[in-house]
Amino acid sequence: MTLFNVRMRAAQGGAHEEGGIHISGGERLVDRAELTDAVSALVDRALRHEAGDADFINVTIDRIEQHQVVSIEALPIRTEYATDAEEGRLAARRLLESSGVDASVAAFGVTLLANGAAPGGRVMRGAAIVGALEAMRLEPDRARGVRVAGIDWERQTLDTWRALMTADGLARPRVWEALALASKVVAQPDVVAELCWSDDPSYVTGYVASQLLGYVRIPHLKQRGDALGGRIFFVRQGVDIADLIHRLEVQPAWIDRLP
Repeated sequence: MTLFNVRMRAAQGGAHEEGGIHISGGERLVDRAELTDAVSALVDRALRHEAGDADFINVTIDRIEQHQVVSIEALPIRTEYATDAEEGRLAARRLLESSGVDASVAAFGVTLLANGAAPGGRVMRGAAIVGALEAMRLEPDRARGVRVAGIDWERQTLDTWRALMTADGLARPRVWEALALASKVVAQPDVVAELCWSDDPSYVTGYVASQLLGYVRIPHLKQRGDALGGRIFFVRQGVDIADLIHRLEVQPAWIDRLP
């Protein structure tokens, strides 16, 4: 079976793939029959994003043989309720600590996303990498960060997951896409935990993910109207950063098992 990895990035003021202000991104891992619909849906996402009108949209399609794809199990999902952003961020810090992140590093990570992790207090195009025991940033490029690629759901597995999650109101593309990405990230032995919340001004939910806790949604990690956000991967000491980035950005994987 031949698969295609479809990736989209949209920006404002960007004359090339890495330029401009990041507006939207997304990707799919699909077979030939789904390819046209996947490209159309990603372009439509770029054109309709609430962050603004994109004047640069880049779509990349790579052919992948199925034997190259790594099998990953979806993380279990639950919700940690919070009534406002302050409570949500305290919950995020507590969850990170429970996953093995030092308390001072957890606080550093929350503050980093709250203030904008890219130079000038802007949103990074990808994720920051921070040592789990020492508040040191390890990604080579603080504007670009690490952009996880090559991840999607096997169709039957996703259909089963959606049926299970419908009663909880979680069977939504935003949730299953984020869960797939987090499942690939924390499946890496060098990753202790991930912290993420969206830079979409109207979407205030985020999550902490780890192998110990699974995928924990937090309904309030920022105030509505806040356009800052992003993601951080907290990693073990002695990690080979180049190898980790290669696995996250290049190694294709899909979710074909449920917990």
